[in-house]
Amino acid sequence: MDEALGTRSRRSSSSGLRSGLIVALAGFLSVVPFYVWIHHLQVQGKSAAALAMPDMHMSQMDKYWSFPILQATGLAALIWAYTGVALGLLESGRRISWVPLSRSQIDRLHRQIGLLVLALMGVHVVATAFDAMGDSWRTATIPWQWANQGWPQAVTGYTTGIVAFYLALLLGPTYYARKALGVARWRFLHRFTLVVYLLSLWHTMILGLDVSHYGWVRPFVWLMQIPLLYLFARRLRMPAAADRTPPGARSVRRVTSRGLAVGCWVGIVVVAAIVLTGNSAFINTV
Repeated sequence: MDEALGTRSRRSSSSGLRSGLIVALAGFLSVVPFYVWIHHLQVQGKSAAALAMPDMHMSQMDKYWSFPILQATGLAALIWAYTGVALGLLESGRRISWVPLSRSQIDRLHRQIGLLVLALMGVHVVATAFDAMGDSWRTATIPWQWANQGWPQAVTGYTTGIVAFYLALLLGPTYYARKALGVARWRFLHRFTLVVYLLSLWHTMILGLDVSHYGWVRPFVWLMQIPLLYLFARRLRMPAAADRTPPGARSVRRVTSRGLAVGCWVGIVVVAAIVLTGNSAFINTV
């Protein structure tokens, strides 16, 4: 029996290492095309940032070498965060029959993608501190420090990104301390990773110059949240099979959760509609 358990444990560790390396490689490969594309345009002075700020002369790559890195890692981090949130919602609710992954496989990928997102966010912060556009370690790591009178929305944009990074640093490692914290407490804390994703999304919508430059990006990003809202609503409507909440409390929670889910749906639809109709005052913040 002990030998069988040992063999199973070794196989699980080997499988986890293999999938972890695959996720790390996929993360690196996801950054490369963004970097190549942004770098190529910036050298020619045709990137979104170069066109938006012609006085900066961003084609001088010896000075602005880190800018394509921060943009590429930021975009890749948001995409992987989206994937991680989707996997987390799949894992926490009842299993969807058409998903070709077991719960343990989803759990492993969810954790590995979470670590990848943390790594990408770390590179993004470091590259921001070196972007030669007036940033520093202070503006990249301390909230409410950006002071550009010509771009007041950037204060909120920087702050949401910084808070998201610190929350990710605090919440990410809690999985490995769940026994010390207690599983129930850890699960409660882990739910706040959704806040990390929402803050990161808002950060991107405000500061993402490519998002502002290419008109189709904003509505596409907002509409892409609908699958997550579906998974979120499904999770609220169909709690995990192991849910042992008393029936009375469960009913109250179900009503509240459904109301919240409907509110989220309405909010996303309204935001997408406003963005699609081109309300410029609103677009400045979303």
